[in-house]
Amino acid sequence: MGNSAWVFLTDRADGHADRFYRLFYEAHPGCERLDVAVDHDGTPRATRNGTALTSWDGIRDSLAGSALVISGPLDTVSHHLSSDTYRHVGISWATDLMVSAAASQALATSLEGAVASMDLVVTDNYATENAFVSMGVEPDKIVRIPWGPQPFEATGKPISGSDVRKRLEIPDGKRVVLYPRALEPHYEPLVFIEALSTVAAEYPDVCAVIVESGSLVPAVKTAVSDTGLEGTVFWAPTLESPEFHALIRDSALVVVSPRTDGTSVTVMEAMSLGTPVVTSQTSGSAEWVMDGVTGWSFPVGSPAGLYSAMARVFGASESEISSITTRAKRLVDSRAGWSRSSAILSKALQAL
Repeated sequence: MGNSAWVFLTDRADGHADRFYRLFYEAHPGCERLDVAVDHDGTPRATRNGTALTSWDGIRDSLAGSALVISGPLDTVSHHLSSDTYRHVGISWATDLMVSAAASQALATSLEGAVASMDLVVTDNYATENAFVSMGVEPDKIVRIPWGPQPFEATGKPISGSDVRKRLEIPDGKRVVLYPRALEPHYEPLVFIEALSTVAAEYPDVCAVIVESGSLVPAVKTAVSDTGLEGTVFWAPTLESPEFHALIRDSALVVVSPRTDGTSVTVMEAMSLGTPVVTSQTSGSAEWVMDGVTGWSFPVGSPAGLYSAMARVFGASESEISSITTRAKRLVDSRAGWSRSSAILSKALQAL
């Protein structure tokens, strides 16, 4: 190729995109990151080398001759970038296939053509890997790596769970159920609130910490009020990693309730930190959370199922919980750490 550069394109400004870019830069110093904003009408907007790019044709033309283009998610970015003028690696964010393609056969067909032409595709779960194979991707062009926890960083002054409790004004003696995901429709937080109302009536020493982030914050606050949970729910701002990890360690339980999911980093962190996890049973979570073995699960969208799973945790003996959390930690530490995953991906990219 005429250009030795690697370019990473994404429309995401999240922790996943950030750590992928760090990995690509370490593997190929000077790797460029090109952030794309997509308007409601589908028009992409990016600036490269001082030039405004306002179409996918223009973006593809600007990339011509690059040694390697890495892009994701597949539905909003990658499938627009098919070209024979550069090598192309696409990264699935899981929901691009599990949600977007599943809801639109037109998009599924477009993605099918795009991924079959890529030099490599990256996923974090078995279900998406199988979807790629069904779309004609050769198995040796698929890299499946869990997007698991990064090594927990030491801080100058260790932060304890009691420090975070004081900040959030959680009374001593309360067992904390942490609901850490953003309050968005995809994560079905109202399922959690309905289940919590039953749990709180049966276990008065239980409280919940909910992160105050997402479009459904007003709806969830209304539901909390309507179900009389104001004294049970404590709201947390988005916390820095040391505080967040201290809160996970201090929690009796971490609960997530998505409609679909890949490898949830939050779930992996909780498992690695030895905190019990309850999750909706999705294609992604099923790889890691086997009910009664490495955690507890419930049917997607079922408040009654979620209540039952939480009640089983609260009714379990310390030895039973210890056995399950020990298995969970062993599994994640062995198979899902980001250090292992990033090394696998870096090796695959360098081989192209």
